[in-house]
Amino acid sequence: MAGGMQYDDTNLQRMFAELDAKQRAKALKGAFRREANRVRKTAVKNIRGSIGGDREMESGVRAIVFKRKAGFRVTIGTKNLGKNGKGARGFYISRSRRGKAGATGKPVLIWAEEGTKYRHTKTATRVYTRSRKGHSTGRMRRYGFMSKTLNEVRGTVTDSLHNEIIESITRTSKKYGCT
Repeated sequence: MAGGMQYDDTNLQRMFAELDAKQRAKALKGAFRREANRVRKTAVKNIRGSIGGDREMESGVRAIVFKRKAGFRVTIGTKNLGKNGKGARGFYISRSRRGKAGATGKPVLIWAEEGTKYRHTKTATRVYTRSRKGHSTGRMRRYGFMSKTLNEVRGTVTDSLHNEIIESITRTSKKYGCT
């Protein structure tokens, strides 16, 4: 191999073989979680640059590490309230509506990524006739912050993930005395 890079990972393979299956999975998951959080931070940075989001909106960007397979996903979405009224994520409530009774959040991140088509009100339905004529209510333009994030991190994720896995396995092996 002329001008290429050689890497000897026999020690790493030996260390990895000494760990049992549960410890291996733990080491890999830790590496995937750190890399997923790095990608999530990039997505949040892109949201701040495009929409100018706040903490409430940024909570809709989630880093999910797969349980059964090796891998992760960074996605935008919403999470509804739990039984005790806590845990809602990804819903945006405007500053003027916060704290008011009946103030419900809207899944703005989902709409902002792809944009929305033009919408308008109806003048009449079968049951109800409006007192004014139907009119346009506008559209939301496409911001595309997740596709921008994908383009930014696509080249670096693999190398960064390899380094994270090596660090994580080394750390886990030291913890369990496999050095």
